[in-house]
Amino acid sequence: MKITRIRLHLVNVPERRWWWSDDVYGQPQHQRDVHGIAEVDTDAGLTGLTQIERGVPLETVEARLRAWLGTDVLGANLRLGSPPLQASFEQAILDLRGQALGVPIWQLLGGRLREAVPSTQCTGYKTPANTATDAEWGWAQGFRTYKMKCITAAETDTEARIRYVVDRVEAIHARLPDMAVRPDIRWRLEEVWAAQELAHRLQGHRLDSLESPIAKGAAGGTFSEWRRLRQSIPLPLADHVGGAEDLVRRFRAEALDLAIVGAASHLDTLDMSRLAAHLGMGGWSQTVAYGPGAAMGLHLAACMPHLNRPYDMVGPMAWEHTLVNEAFPFEEGAFLVPDRPGLGYTLDADAAARYRVEERIFDTP
Repeated sequence: MKITRIRLHLVNVPERRWWWSDDVYGQPQHQRDVHGIAEVDTDAGLTGLTQIERGVPLETVEARLRAWLGTDVLGANLRLGSPPLQASFEQAILDLRGQALGVPIWQLLGGRLREAVPSTQCTGYKTPANTATDAEWGWAQGFRTYKMKCITAAETDTEARIRYVVDRVEAIHARLPDMAVRPDIRWRLEEVWAAQELAHRLQGHRLDSLESPIAKGAAGGTFSEWRRLRQSIPLPLADHVGGAEDLVRRFRAEALDLAIVGAASHLDTLDMSRLAAHLGMGGWSQTVAYGPGAAMGLHLAACMPHLNRPYDMVGPMAWEHTLVNEAFPFEEGAFLVPDRPGLGYTLDADAAARYRVEERIFDTP
């Protein structure tokens, strides 16, 4: 079974109001970018679906898609892939293989560990009042953890940065005392004392963890400052890890409670999750994608052994349309893992046409 034709849909779907940021803080450019969705046809009559990774120049995307033409779907060794678009290629191949074999992708990844993936309401920057309003919307949908990006250029000193986070947490809990909050500081408190002060002011609040609070390179990159912070506050520390070596270094430094894993390859991301679990660490991963990419994220999350915190899912409820025909069932704060063959999702052609910016088609010579 070989790839014979690829249809690239360049689309731009409006986001749900206040999903990322409100009218005060504006909308970050990366949330307004055009996204790519590719339908991958084969000579066996099967069509795979994949999300094109964000941020890759269009000329690079075109070159990679042309290189996919003629690929032996069942014979390709995914471990030999390389960026760019490595994860996109893996998704297309796994979708096609799953359809051919009549099994969902999670079976091809070794088998699922869970039938539903608890997920955060993953959001960006807002005023405290608008944060609380958005959290109320999420609670009504079934979310029980509110993940929020914190601190912008508007907060010009440490006190303002601390106050911004505290004000938003307090605003949420004034209306929703049982909503767990995950503040993502994005390393912008920089120093240990500032994170300690934040933790002190948030005592008594329901928090999932403190994500990325201080500079990654604190204390020359030895992670001794991370260890000192971890030993001095009651909140679990979480951060993005940059691969197996980085994960092991942080583990040995006793500098981290929760590992946020992610790589250019879905297979490598799963390997990192397995390593974290072997080291006794929990954590999560994340997906920022339209429906086709979100579906792949659920297959991957279903197989992650270290996943003991809600997954950061930006997808099915973030934009006004998922671009797929099938629904994303969401029950008790968790997305159900699809059990249909392959990805289990197909492109909604009408929606793709409605939001399409451009279409490009690549055929075998």
